[in-house]
Amino acid sequence: MTNGVMRRKKVNCMGKFRVEIDKNACQGFGACVELCPQFFQLSDVDGKSTIEGAKKVMKENEVVAETLELDKLECIREAAEACPFNAIHILNLETGEKLI
Repeated sequence: MTNGVMRRKKVNCMGKFRVEIDKNACQGFGACVELCPQFFQLSDVDGKSTIEGAKKVMKENEVVAETLELDKLECIREAAEACPFNAIHILNLETGEKLI
């Protein structure tokens, strides 16, 4: 504590994995929603998959991707492997390896 002000220690909030949906590749098939409904939903706007709590990546006023960083993949890897359009990608942020 300095001059009555508590200093917070900087904490690294980055997850171990980054999950991304390529909105151009997604066709709204819904396999990800069936296998992992706690993370994926189909949008009422365009019928494509969305990730709960994800950051939207914009290009020319259009959402082209959604990304979310997580510590555990849980059912996400299975959902990504089941996507017939290869629209879900997973990157290991610790190693830089693209898992899917």
